[in-house]
Amino acid sequence: MVKNIIFDLSEVIISGYHGVEKIIEQNTKISAEEFLARKKEVEDIFLDTIRGKYSEDEYVEYLLNGTNWNINKEKLKELIRENLNIPVNGTMDIIKKLKINYNIILLSDHVKEWMEYISKNNKEINIFEHKYFSYTYGKLKADPGCFQYVLETMHIKAKETIFIDDYKINIEVANKNGIQGIIFRNAKQLEKELIKRNIL
Repeated sequence: MVKNIIFDLSEVIISGYHGVEKIIEQNTKISAEEFLARKKEVEDIFLDTIRGKYSEDEYVEYLLNGTNWNINKEKLKELIRENLNIPVNGTMDIIKKLKINYNIILLSDHVKEWMEYISKNNKEINIFEHKYFSYTYGKLKADPGCFQYVLETMHIKAKETIFIDDYKINIEVANKNGIQGIIFRNAKQLEKELIKRNIL
């Protein structure tokens, strides 16, 4: 019997870093392809920033270092924030229905400063009484021990828990920890899946 539902945040409930290249391209002379290529080059630094090892400022400095982009650190941070916190249509409505009967939990791989910005500008995510962010415990969802940490600190059972995320790899890691998973594509698809499982 399902008692707990863990939700990812970015691209499931609201927008995140994914897609920021379009805003960069619209506001600068940096093409989306060029930005994505550089983002890929410093991916290890980004992942460690999400783990809390680097600050946003340090990550952005790494990102800009060695480029000939005509943009300063503060402007880039501002443009990144333009892409954060755009609601994914329909997901919050589903969460509000689920909260009536289930323990809902937020689990997000995120940059500390970005999450602080989102928290300040999005009161709806306060619907989650229990929030877990990668930068506070130093693990990504794909890292060993992340899901076990959530289960143990929440005192909940894996077999009574469902995890919803847009990344297949994160679902696979959850499955290995005994947690059922649903890959998120859009709110309509999620609603159908939850109804099929007699959860909604």
